[in-house]
Amino acid sequence: METALKSHIAENLRKHRVLRGYTQEYIAEYLGKKDYTAYSRYEQGRSNLKMEDAIKLAELYEVDVQELISIAPSVNHSYDFSKKTNGHSPQNGQISVLVDLDGSSSNLESNILRLKKINELIARQEL
Repeated sequence: METALKSHIAENLRKHRVLRGYTQEYIAEYLGKKDYTAYSRYEQGRSNLKMEDAIKLAELYEVDVQELISIAPSVNHSYDFSKKTNGHSPQNGQISVLVDLDGSSSNLESNILRLKKINELIARQEL
């Protein structure tokens, strides 16, 4: 697979995963990988994405497979973590993110980390 295409696929995979708050470990387990490094290699562009995995990821992210392998993805910038879809579009470089809080410190910390990652992507203009 061409290096530039691998890089685009890797970036698309990372964006979809981060926007939804999933860890590489979770995605690897979802795909049936023995450890997260097998999935990590996809995001690093070091391994070719298998069609079987692309289909599973597309189902998880509720997008077409083409969305994952496209050079110019249209990642849903407004993401409702409780509903999985909502169709809003970004305005003025901002996105809306809905998080579920249950009063636990661990849940709060997890959501803060997720929001920081999303904010970093926005700052680097990768979203």
